Amino acid sequence: MSATNEYRLVFPKDKLKYKHILYGGDSFTWGEGLELYIDSPFWINERNNHNEWTELESKQTDESYSFRNKNRFPGVIESITSYKQIVDSLNGGDYQSSTDIINYNLNENTVAIVYQFTSIDRNFLHSTIECECDFCRDVKPKPFNVYLEYIDRILNNQKISDWMQSKIDYLEKYENIKKFSISDLEKSGLDFGMYIDSLFNPSRLKNIDYLIEHNIKKWKTTNKVYLIDSWCHETSRRYIHSNPYLVDLLIPLKGYDGKWYKSYPEWEHTFPHSRIMYQYPNTVNGHPTPIQHQYLADSIIAAMEKDGIPTSKKLQ
Repeated sequence: MSATNEYRLVFPKDKLKYKHILYGGDSFTWGEGLELYIDSPFWINERNNHNEWTELESKQTDESYSFRNKNRFPGVIESITSYKQIVDSLNGGDYQSSTDIINYNLNENTVAIVYQFTSIDRNFLHSTIECECDFCRDVKPKPFNVYLEYIDRILNNQKISDWMQSKIDYLEKYENIKKFSISDLEKSGLDFGMYIDSLFNPSRLKNIDYLIEHNIKKWKTTNKVYLIDSWCHETSRRYIHSNPYLVDLLIPLKGYDGKWYKSYPEWEHTFPHSRIMYQYPNTVNGHPTPIQHQYLADSIIAAMEKDGIPTSKKLQ
């Protein structure tokens, strides 16, 4: 395990000795962009600027860290229930980093597990960051990203490196993901996006099955597990809502209209602003607003109360 992965997985023991909730997810769970709602002259002005994470990272302060921790939905739940939030220390995340964080820190003080799906394209080829096969070893590449860069190089007549070629050869030999060719694309009758999806669909379904069999079902033997649908429309529709087992575990999300939704894409569109960038367009930041984090927290608390997990708040 690399130093980066160790840093990502290890949480202070004094935090884990208290009752806590383990959260898996990505930047939506972590709370990217919430600092833009700090009512200080600096952050008010930043609402007028381009502020995705590339721009935001260097602007972080103790103030922004504290504000984000309190106002993301894990922090809101902590303030209401006193259950400590165990959230990835780094912004971002994928299926494997999330499950590894949960598995590494699960103990007798874990009250519940909340797992928020990210985009299906953020999968490693094999469902653990510790895999050392010929594809996954060294930098742990994500196959979809490697394949898209490979196509880009072909279309732009650029050289394919030996490293990239070895990864593409592995995908074809062991995962039946064919090398890209324009003639195969044309013969398929599909548009570019659907053609690439068709190549990766079996691998993605295999990863979903692995997530269920080796993680979710294991977690359910000791804890309540609450799943939150993916913000990615295609992942939600094609991989989450097409799987009855996952749909059954998705928690209903309370919408701004007072109705309840299992589909995250449907839920977010009930709010006046479905993403930060629709409230502050110049930021181009596509993450949830503070009120959405509050509603997510309320929804999780409602699910916990339904299961008999003690909380100090009763929803109206």
